[in-house]
Amino acid sequence: MIRISSQSPTLPSHNSLNYELLSLMAICGEVPCTCSARLTASESYRKKVVTSLTHDKLLRIFSRHHLRGYRLGVRGKRLLLQQEPERFAFYLSGCSDTNAIKSEVSRRVRLHRIAQTYVTMLNAGAMIYRDEKPPIFSPAASGSIRIEQPCFYDSREMKEAELEMLKIRGSRMAGALFTSSRVFAVYNSMGFLPVFEPQVEQRAKVMLEQICRTKISFNLKASGLLLSDSMDILRILLEHSRTRKLDHFLLNDGYEHFYFLTNDSYGEALLQLLCHPEIIAQVNAALLQEFQSPPPNSRLECDAVDDSGSPVLFCYLPDIPRLYRFVSALDLLNITGILVCFDFQADALRPLCGDNIELQIIDFQKFKMRFLSFD
Repeated sequence: MIRISSQSPTLPSHNSLNYELLSLMAICGEVPCTCSARLTASESYRKKVVTSLTHDKLLRIFSRHHLRGYRLGVRGKRLLLQQEPERFAFYLSGCSDTNAIKSEVSRRVRLHRIAQTYVTMLNAGAMIYRDEKPPIFSPAASGSIRIEQPCFYDSREMKEAELEMLKIRGSRMAGALFTSSRVFAVYNSMGFLPVFEPQVEQRAKVMLEQICRTKISFNLKASGLLLSDSMDILRILLEHSRTRKLDHFLLNDGYEHFYFLTNDSYGEALLQLLCHPEIIAQVNAALLQEFQSPPPNSRLECDAVDDSGSPVLFCYLPDIPRLYRFVSALDLLNITGILVCFDFQADALRPLCGDNIELQIIDFQKFKMRFLSFD
């Protein structure tokens, strides 16, 4: 057994890449090597950090079946447990997947999926560490819990709730995101089309909403959040929505709102929007300067109308069911409409647009400078 001597490395500072990698390996079990590029833009710095952590036996690279990932070394695990047990003991003890890591491809892909989700949440400003978050899912938690900052809880943390009648075993959820006014069931399909077991996911939805009532003391409907590696997944999902391949849980029977974001800087920026509804209101107000508010007796769900009365949908935060309902209504009523989106979303939405749908495109960089200057 390796012991940390006085000459052994000390725990890096919290605002360093060294610490971020060590902590993500601890709470995720294995972090795909590609995730490190999302933590810092400097490739040379990443290589320097990984080399240093490997040399100190805090990190090891595991490669098998074309999957490469970072795992904690024995010395790294002991260091984290000794110096920050409140933060890491939950993940680095017992027979959990994050402590006793299996080599099966399916197990490792699940760990990579969770790690990707954590990086997206971290970069968007959500709280991810157990000692910084309210213990929403802990059976020992009592009283009303106040959510002051966005907090992400992975699926293993959620299972602490021990709601025997509402088990989430088998759910594809990576976790849940709580904000001061909303809760999201978070899924990450990575580079694949999402697959849902509707009955299982409905139970998970009921569990989330029950947690809100009993622990947070506000009654609301949970929303869905689908993360993916590519906008192409959204394009394929929308194409399937016009065929018999449509996913009823995603489009109709699951969550009233099911947002689609990518695991990159674009998705992180949009996730910040979802966590700050006051900024969404500012964006919508700015867009309404180019349009008019929809009439109260509008025949379909929309955000605005243009000068000719054509309905307009703001889909810069792609809400898949709402987008599906809007396009279906245009087809059914045989009328024209407008979709407002960001430039990086246009290629995915364009195949959805026939002769009756026009795209109006927002420059993402200009938007970010104006509305996300705090980033």
